[in-house]
Amino acid sequence: PPITMENLNTFTFNVVPARDPIPMIDDKAMLYQNIKCTAAANSFFSCHGAARALCEIQYTCGSTGHPVLCECVLDYGYPEPAPFPATANETTPTILGGKTFLERCVDICVEETQATGKKTNCERWKKKEEEARKKLATRHQTQPMPMTTE
Repeated sequence: PPITMENLNTFTFNVVPARDPIPMIDDKAMLYQNIKCTAAANSFFSCHGAARALCEIQYTCGSTGHPVLCECVLDYGYPEPAPFPATANETTPTILGGKTFLERCVDICVEETQATGKKTNCERWKKKEEEARKKLATRHQTQPMPMTTE
């Protein structure tokens, strides 16, 4: 259809992140939803991105069993999804084949890079994974050994 104001108001829906400068100077049409933006206040165009907006919608509305984008957690600071509860046959909750969310995100990133040859966030995410492992190892080393009595 031709682009007319009537068609824009009938066939489009805009998601408008807070502090996104583009909707401030452009016409939003009639159908739109305001959402939060978690970017730093001094980061002028960081709120004008589809991935961050999708993360905010998914975080606010819930993912109802659908996977949470790795970018939401690793790039934009949203909390990791909670693991599924343990089943009757498991002693601890598991998610993603027994791997942590971060480990699985790195795996997916490496697989995608190998399949497409595109540059990805893998190296940055691998560093985060290594930092998490070091932090966990340090935590285990500093915990006192339990006392036993005989």
